[in-house]
Amino acid sequence: MTDDHRHRTSLQVRFRDIDAFGHVNNAVFFSYVELARIRYLLDVLEPDTGFDRLPLILARVELDFRSPIEFGEDVVVGSRVDRIGRTSFAMSHRMTAGIDDRLVGDVQTVLVTYDYSTARPMPVPDDWRRRMTDHEGRGLDTATTAATVAAATT
Repeated sequence: MTDDHRHRTSLQVRFRDIDAFGHVNNAVFFSYVELARIRYLLDVLEPDTGFDRLPLILARVELDFRSPIEFGEDVVVGSRVDRIGRTSFAMSHRMTAGIDDRLVGDVQTVLVTYDYSTARPMPVPDDWRRRMTDHEGRGLDTATTAATVAAATT
């Protein structure tokens, strides 16, 4: 796994994760990524109120399956924030498994910061922007990210 996914969550495959075909069920991949995403948010944002008070909604998730995961294998989910917009941020997760550390899944997610009292999106808190940017070690604002991509393609 490359260092561009600085945050890593290690998981053990449980027997209940296995389906009738002898590998980890596709729905369980999402559970693994969910745990990694929550772990990233707790570790990087260090919320005072705990996870149950983070004003977030998962708005999008896309998973490309690359290889099956077998019972007894360890899984590592590398997580990173790719960009931060006004009311949302995008994350990517790279899943590897086994002693050969083979790629088993690539995942893209978008989370919306959400004010539950008004039932509307809210701006990403400045403290979150700072903490995620510091952790990732690069600019994450949508305008900065778009300018970097445009410069690389010209």
